[in-house]
Amino acid sequence: MISDQENALIEQAKQKLASGFQGEEDIEGASTPQKDLVAAGVVTALAIAAMIFAWQMPDPGRSVFTHPGMLPFITGLALLAMAIGLAVRALREGGGTNLQSVIAKPADPGEQEYARRSWVLIGLVVALVVAIDIVSFRIRIPVGDFEFKLSSFECVAIPIVTVIFRFFWGKSWLRCLLAATVAAMLLAAAFRWGFKIPMPGVD
Repeated sequence: MISDQENALIEQAKQKLASGFQGEEDIEGASTPQKDLVAAGVVTALAIAAMIFAWQMPDPGRSVFTHPGMLPFITGLALLAMAIGLAVRALREGGGTNLQSVIAKPADPGEQEYARRSWVLIGLVVALVVAIDIVSFRIRIPVGDFEFKLSSFECVAIPIVTVIFRFFWGKSWLRCLLAATVAAMLLAAAFRWGFKIPMPGVD
């Protein structure tokens, strides 16, 4: 049984196909200068927070190139630069006016679904960051001469990323769990043994 919302989305897709394929860059209706300006503000706040927290991370005293906060600081700095560029472009296009249109409920069902999924993603990412900061433990499993490390990072990231994959990727729970596990374990391994940088929490 197809719902009215799904029917509306199907009709919208038919109309776009009837007018010709626009490609993946057909995002004129998905964003406005006002939305870009608000997004730039949010990204700026996140970037500055990331840089501050990265600066406050404890230094094991080995080298500035292996400091745990170096990569997050550089990432935050890059995000800040991109947010400033986005804000400048949005202001040039009139993003500083009619900002109330950003919080107005969209009439298009497609835009409503897009907004809902965006808020769900933001909520899950915030939950991931907060959980990684709050939960802190480690498990060490000796395997011969090798010591396998499992920290709170993997135990928190795997279930939340699994939910994100399930919601946005749409595959089975098992496939989402496997993908999230592989991604978290590879990321943790790259930081631990590649960059020699401790993972969040107790590592």
